[in-house]
Amino acid sequence: MSADPVENLTINKTPLRQMLTYRFTRLNAKMNAQAGRVLKENGGLSQTQWRVLVLIDYLGPTSPAHIAREILMDKGQLSRTIKTMSEKGLIKVDASEADNRAVVISRTELGRRVFERAQPAMRQRQADFANSLTQQEREILNRAIDKLEQLAER
Repeated sequence: MSADPVENLTINKTPLRQMLTYRFTRLNAKMNAQAGRVLKENGGLSQTQWRVLVLIDYLGPTSPAHIAREILMDKGQLSRTIKTMSEKGLIKVDASEADNRAVVISRTELGRRVFERAQPAMRQRQADFANSLTQQEREILNRAIDKLEQLAER
């Protein structure tokens, strides 16, 4: 008998460790743990804070609703993250000129410096993942992910 009780676990005759959702969940957990370590060492940011800063860097000042849609994040969790980031001086929150019920968030000078401190390590991490695959493997993986995302949106 295997020392690993999960090794022989099957669902509808498919070994658990071959199920896509199981494998994606494990991969996501490992990638998130790695990103957390990299961000902690290179700026003291959480992954959510990093994603907010990345989107502000890319989009410029933007609304929390836009960020929530982009990163598929719960608005309540994002609201708490924005509050924390504002309190730390990483971002500023201003009333929207277009809609006084809405807010626009932008990066502060401190937020820019923290972002720039973490960015090289995060870029290297992305490059390491990309370079671990051939160009053909990356193309196939991207097409497969596109298909799976479309299926998951149904």
